[in-house]
Amino acid sequence: MTYKLNNVACLVVESNQNHMQLIKEVLRPLGITKVADATNAQVAIAYLENNVVDIIFTEWHMDGEMDGIAFVEWVRKNPASKNVFVPIVMVTAQSEEWKVIKARDAGVTEFLVKPFSASTMAKRITVVIENPRTFVRTDDFFGPDRRRHRVSNYTGEERRKDLLAKGDQVMDESSVEELLKEL
Repeated sequence: MTYKLNNVACLVVESNQNHMQLIKEVLRPLGITKVADATNAQVAIAYLENNVVDIIFTEWHMDGEMDGIAFVEWVRKNPASKNVFVPIVMVTAQSEEWKVIKARDAGVTEFLVKPFSASTMAKRITVVIENPRTFVRTDDFFGPDRRRHRVSNYTGEERRKDLLAKGDQVMDESSVEELLKEL
């Protein structure tokens, strides 16, 4: 389905100027022209204190005191955040399985592995639009429902621990998608 995205406001949080420019260049042909940028989490937070955006693209590693995970947690949990329900796409080369899980558990909506194609970026945006996720609040989590589908053969409370024990397995884009389907 084709969408008119000219009214979508995005925030790109990326310390590397070349990567930031690449993301912005990929968004433009999709019709997204309202793009603010921030070179670190502190600049992004200052922007979000006065603005509401429709989608955030953030890197895991950033210059400054906060990394992308801490930034996502601020957006989701800080009382000063006006954007707690905003879709957040983690755009990063940090594709180890435990990092994908950590990003999801911090409240990331989608995960995009660098290097990425314009088509893959468009797919993530389409998923955010067509499949908005309900939000869940527990004692230690607030964010989009981490379950992408119902699992009929659920075997108990600790079933994800074995996934975390796999360690630093680096995954490509299709592996990330498969992992997220399992969770």
